[in-house]
Amino acid sequence: MLTCKLFWVMSLIGLQLLLANCYSTKSLVPALYVFGDSSVDAGNNNILNTISKANRFPYGIDFNNCSTERFTNGKTFADLIAIKLGLPMPPPYIGVSATERYQIVSGINYASGSCGILNSTRNGECLSLEKQIEYFTSTVMNDLPRNFKTKTELRNYLSKSIFLLSTGANDYILNYFKQAMGPNKMVNPEEFADHLLDQLGSNIKKIYDLGGRKFVIIGIGPIGCIPSFIIKTPHSQNCNEVINQVVKLFTNKLPRKLLELKFKFKLSGSLFTILDSFKLFRKIQNSPEKFGLTNIWDSCVVEGGKPCENRKEYYFYDFAHNTEAANEILANRCFGGRHICFPMNIEKLVHAL
Repeated sequence: MLTCKLFWVMSLIGLQLLLANCYSTKSLVPALYVFGDSSVDAGNNNILNTISKANRFPYGIDFNNCSTERFTNGKTFADLIAIKLGLPMPPPYIGVSATERYQIVSGINYASGSCGILNSTRNGECLSLEKQIEYFTSTVMNDLPRNFKTKTELRNYLSKSIFLLSTGANDYILNYFKQAMGPNKMVNPEEFADHLLDQLGSNIKKIYDLGGRKFVIIGIGPIGCIPSFIIKTPHSQNCNEVINQVVKLFTNKLPRKLLELKFKFKLSGSLFTILDSFKLFRKIQNSPEKFGLTNIWDSCVVEGGKPCENRKEYYFYDFAHNTEAANEILANRCFGGRHICFPMNIEKLVHAL
């Protein structure tokens, strides 16, 4: 464990030296900023008072065999997109000291496991989306200006950077479904979806007001298909479609909500790419072998046990999180593919004006 931590610290120091006062001219964009939950958390939860941590074996087994506090065996979707953009993987905001944060100009990861769009969504201490944007505000107001001569240069840098948001699943898992099973069962799924989208839109506007223009929004996937919620019988395994139908309300409404947001608040120059996680999982579910997978139902690792040997053939690593193999499928299809990410893939978003 000490060796892993030393490796991670040395890597971060090297990154800081490389990026001090400049950003790479070889990258497709100046920076990638990441917001969200455990699907893209790179270690922010490590020092928080929560059981939602991934700083232990077998997490990170395929990431130099070091537990990098990612909730997977290797890289997250955000890590893989950063690499495709020619950028270093964004370090966790809390993992960089306050005196050194200004040196990181290739992007920062603010994501936090077990948190969601709503401030009330949490399992222990975590960084809500509102808190993450509060930290990003500090980055824009206090850290980044030290790397640019003028406000115009900073605005240009932010307008060309990518802002990735992967959040909302916990608002259902840790919030909506708990309410629905509790004393107050009168939770209207359509109203809840609308409330979530309103809050998400409000936070996106805050990023826009700070200078963000290019957004990648990861739609909530079929929660009823994760190992925690699937319906198992002696002879079959199936998704819980009752859960999926509730969540799909959010997914179906997301594109229209972003369009309304753009015109209602006059977000001039804003561009959105949406990853349809529902659609892609259904494609994989129908023909997993075409994607190099053999198991889309079970966790590769159960709590306290050893991970499976054939991790590249599993979709899920633990009870809810993807393997690196699954993340690679999503990243490849969203970056340069068609139909899964719309109205344009990330590669086209990069070059869009």
